[in-house]
Amino acid sequence: MKRQLYGLCLLAFFTVSPDAYADDTTRCRTGRIVRVGMVDAEIVARCGEPKSRTGEDVPVRVRTAAGGTAVIGTTRVERWIYERGQGQFDAQLTFEDGKLVDIELLVKR
Repeated sequence: MKRQLYGLCLLAFFTVSPDAYADDTTRCRTGRIVRVGMVDAEIVARCGEPKSRTGEDVPVRVRTAAGGTAVIGTTRVERWIYERGQGQFDAQLTFEDGKLVDIELLVKR
């Protein structure tokens, strides 16, 4: 019984731990919060222009009935770097076709 209770407590801790959803939101240098799902214009309005931008067109592939893959188009992937302020790691925001899909804190300076 104690083991089951310990397991449930451990599961609850990791389910509600801030680290479990830390990459879904970040705070800009301006103090405004941005979150996955926002579009690029919203991010610029809240945070200003990024420190740097890179972009590439990536092929979109699907699995064929024969088990292979086929390219059906491309998607635009952009990575923006924002400085978040003194003592904060920079954040890399990844967009696919103008929509924020990932936030990563860059732990190396």
